[in-house]
Amino acid sequence: MKIFSLLLPGAREYAFPRSEKYPVFYHEENTSAIYVGGEGRLYYHDFATSENYVEDFPVENGGQCLKPGSPEDNKNFITLVAKHGDGMLVCGTGACAPTCWNLTQRQKGSPQDGRGLAPFTPDANSLVVVDYPDIYSTIKKSQQNGKIPRFRRVRGGGELYTSDTVMQNPQFVKATTLKHEESHQDKIYYFFREDNPDKSLEAPRNISRVAQLCKEDKGGTSSLSASKWTTFLKASLICVDPATKGNFNWLQDVFFVPASNWRDSKVYGLFTNTWGSSAVCVYSFGDIDDVFRTSKLKGYNGPNPEIKPGQVSGG
Repeated sequence: MKIFSLLLPGAREYAFPRSEKYPVFYHEENTSAIYVGGEGRLYYHDFATSENYVEDFPVENGGQCLKPGSPEDNKNFITLVAKHGDGMLVCGTGACAPTCWNLTQRQKGSPQDGRGLAPFTPDANSLVVVDYPDIYSTIKKSQQNGKIPRFRRVRGGGELYTSDTVMQNPQFVKATTLKHEESHQDKIYYFFREDNPDKSLEAPRNISRVAQLCKEDKGGTSSLSASKWTTFLKASLICVDPATKGNFNWLQDVFFVPASNWRDSKVYGLFTNTWGSSAVCVYSFGDIDDVFRTSKLKGYNGPNPEIKPGQVSGG
């Protein structure tokens, strides 16, 4: 396995000492270095200086797989490498015992419980966003339950999770946070596919969505809603070729391009359709914000309230 750098003049590449089946990558902006997580191992390579090192992350305490599975279940696959405070946060499957480590100046800290930050198996549909000190995740915390996928805040300002009825069998694609001029208006956006409630033959099987949450969400006021997001909103992502009117409804991947003004930050979405064609559609976060602020709420025909559902009321 090789990785190539397009950030520096001339062809630069780094060849791994072995193949990695489930690699994860982390590149810090404005640097020439990259971290790559693999099977029980973290690689570091600087394309400018050719400096590299490897840190091993073996299974701790033998793992906790509850039933025989594939041989991969008994290994520790690194699934998260992210900047966290002054160091790095590294998490892995831990042979069905998700485990995390803090890595500071190349010194590995003691293992910590990584449930909610790393999946139990490396092939799980998982999504983690680190926005220090907050961490958001779609990963279930137990092997035996948690069948309904949720988007959670697992570290930082108190745990919150999405209601079980707001998404239908979601497949998560990508997520990010976005800072506004006023900090109490900072948002979380995540992109996903879900089952289409319209089961007619001509309707697509899946719908691509973008969801919005407020970072300052404190949860509900009743005992039933205290741990649930109260600012959740979702909207459809439409990707249509204006020339052919061809529709691309299967979101595969998302890439974010930040800008100095958050409204100008861009979302590049890679879509496919049932005919095997693909397309890239581009959205601005300003346009996405306008949709959430001004669109009518589905199923509601009354006048818009002063504070619309899904909005933050003040600082």
